[in-house]
Amino acid sequence: MNDRPRRLRVLCIEDHPLDREILRRQLEQSHVVDDTKFDIHFAPTLGEAIMLMQSRDAFDVCIVDLYLPDSRGIETLHALRKFAQDVAIVVVTGDSDVAMLRQAIYANVHSYLVKGEYSSGAIGRAILAAWERAQLERRVAEATELVRQSQAQYRALIEFLPDAVIMTNADGRILYLNPAAQELLGRTSGELVGEELLSPRRVGISGDIVIARSDGHLRYVVLRTQYAVVDGKHVHLYFLHDVTERRTLETQLRAFQRSELLGVLASGIAHDLNNLLAPIMLGVQTLLRMPHDQRTGKVLSMIEQSARRGADLIKQMLSYARSQDGQQHQPIAPARLVADVLRLHASRIPASITVDTSGLADDAPTFYADYNQMIQILLNLFANAIDAIGDQEGKIRLAAYRTESTDPRLVDKGISDTSYLVFEVADTGHGIPEEVRTRIFEPFFTTRQGAAGLGLYTVLAIVKRHRGTLHVESSSGKGTCVSVFFPLEETAQHATKTTVLVVSPSTTVRNLVRTTLEDVGAKVLEASTTAEALTTFIKVSSEVDIIVADDDEHIRIDTDKLSAIKQLKPNIHIVALCPLIVDEHVVALDGTVVDTFIPKPFTDRMILDALAPWLSRANAQKSSP
Repeated sequence: MNDRPRRLRVLCIEDHPLDREILRRQLEQSHVVDDTKFDIHFAPTLGEAIMLMQSRDAFDVCIVDLYLPDSRGIETLHALRKFAQDVAIVVVTGDSDVAMLRQAIYANVHSYLVKGEYSSGAIGRAILAAWERAQLERRVAEATELVRQSQAQYRALIEFLPDAVIMTNADGRILYLNPAAQELLGRTSGELVGEELLSPRRVGISGDIVIARSDGHLRYVVLRTQYAVVDGKHVHLYFLHDVTERRTLETQLRAFQRSELLGVLASGIAHDLNNLLAPIMLGVQTLLRMPHDQRTGKVLSMIEQSARRGADLIKQMLSYARSQDGQQHQPIAPARLVADVLRLHASRIPASITVDTSGLADDAPTFYADYNQMIQILLNLFANAIDAIGDQEGKIRLAAYRTESTDPRLVDKGISDTSYLVFEVADTGHGIPEEVRTRIFEPFFTTRQGAAGLGLYTVLAIVKRHRGTLHVESSSGKGTCVSVFFPLEETAQHATKTTVLVVSPSTTVRNLVRTTLEDVGAKVLEASTTAEALTTFIKVSSEVDIIVADDDEHIRIDTDKLSAIKQLKPNIHIVALCPLIVDEHVVALDGTVVDTFIPKPFTDRMILDALAPWLSRANAQKSSP
């Protein structure tokens, strides 16, 4: 080797004086081999050898007899290795037993010589070969350790990466998922390794995709693909960045802006039309009070009736604009609703404002309402609270709890004798002056420059549509507290056995889903195509509560027919069984037609968890005597 030292330090461990002398002479005769000199030291016992190793500079080579006064056999090598891990070891012994030779090799001996069977040149070459082999082993060990550390670093990087990373083989079958990927998919490695992430024809796609989680919800991600070679095999690395929260925020903001724009347009038109209708109705009523013949009275009554119908149409147009294409009531947990509002507003809350959510009661009941409109109410109230505090330090308190109709704030409001869920948004801002408080719910009224003046007007309209009410307490310089009351639904949602229509071209899938649902007391109907499902639904539409539709790769869901079912029965719950990465034609149905997405491969537990709210009545009937 090019980096061989010009002098090797050699320690000879030999207890027999004659053998020690023979070794000394032979080493002196081979004192120089390939321009390398040997610096020779002797020790008669293993103990003295170890003392020399500890007191002097490190030795390069140890020549050792296996039978010493204080150590015998292979144990000598094991003891020596504890103090000379990197030293090349050459065994010189009178024992030519093959078994002993094999044990010596296993003990990492670099050379083995039998006494009386070697020459001075042979022992010199053995020393050099042993030293070079030891150096090579050391370098291999160092390189292996560097590789191990590098692999550990890369694994730690992947394991702690906030973005999801999935590795597949060339056929798209999953080989590895990092923890972020497992969190994104809602599944463990044990469930997904070996499963197909993408069909072979779609391996290598990049861009925006939609993934179905095991809990039935969709996640929107940005996908980047990287090709790599691992252990000589081509693999695909998929890096997935979750943008669901950003997309949700953008959607909420667009919906809010759209609501404001529709409110402005509708209110403006209504204002002009009402100005036109008011004198007509007033004039007609004035003429009806004056003397007139029967024919004139009929004409005036027709004019009055038409004017009133026009006023009603204006009210309907306003209601439509503010309701954002109609209400979709669903069970809502107050804690989740508040958490979503805080997440949407997280980037807008100044550091000077603290948010107190200690008023969220643990037993705050679930209530039925339009989720998007509830978000809009709390977003408006929260934004007003932030504006009221301004640049000063302050606190916003959010609360949700149950109250009864005997609550003092509900006195003289003409409400029904029932229980209510209350949301409170209180701030420590400047308060609302008395002269302004009576006008805060008027359309287009605002004290903020550039604002539309429809925030609280929209809040009031939504609350009224949900048969709720509002209560405002405010003191100038002390802050404002807005309480929103919603009546609680105490009756069960379903009175009959839950019926599920299962749609799949696969008989196996239909049978598995049927067995799972019938085990919990549901009634199951079957259809092999979406067209057949529509025909079946038309016949028994009043019975069907849930549709489970399989988006098979070979026979896709007919989105038009599924949409037609939703239009015929808007409150029906539709579940889509789909691949992990959902096709665009199915994603387009999210929120309008399809309510829940279940990714393949799915389990019976995933089916039951997704349908639990709608199967609860069937479960109760099954357990009842």
